[in-house]
Amino acid sequence: MTTEDDILAALDKPRAVYSLLKMLEPSSKSTDPLQDQLMRMRAAGKVKFDIKSGLWSKA
Repeated sequence: MTTEDDILAALDKPRAVYSLLKMLEPSSKSTDPLQDQLMRMRAAGKVKFDIKSGLWSKA
């Protein structure tokens, strides 16, 4: 299970979901749990998503 702190530390620069997944959980094949976590963090205002580039970054 990836924590919010791990995700925020990995977002040292804007990244796509797949590259975040490979940094945080290299053995995982599904991005669904990470996407769910990112959506919760976005709702809380901790991260933001750029729809034009498809990258996640710190808020």
